[in-house]
Amino acid sequence: MNNIQAGDQQDLEKFQGTWKLVSATRDSKALADDKVKQTTIVFKGDTFRFPELAEYATSKEGTIKLDATKTPKQMDATSTGGEVMLGIYDLEGNRYKVCFAPVGKPRPSEFVSTPGSGYILQFWERPKLP
Repeated sequence: MNNIQAGDQQDLEKFQGTWKLVSATRDSKALADDKVKQTTIVFKGDTFRFPELAEYATSKEGTIKLDATKTPKQMDATSTGGEVMLGIYDLEGNRYKVCFAPVGKPRPSEFVSTPGSGYILQFWERPKLP
């Protein structure tokens, strides 16, 4: 993590911990509510993992690279198998949204998942404490 810009590091720190999926779409098709409710992601350092295998996930686990200097901000997710998905993100408080292109496709420029695009649009929030 030696070449991380200050803004990237600040955002990376904000991602740390567990997040619950609120909604997800691919090609404008929504992920079923029961699947949404059981999907969580955990960030630790620059790594991510899905404790349960998640539908519409970039991969089971891997690393992320952020670029907070771009508009919209950029996130690259690299699976343990080496596949890279290019995405954009917006992080505000206890919520964030992210939109990823399929492997090998150009990065999305906006937070939409239109039919045939293959884009995965996800909305996440930190779980509320009991």
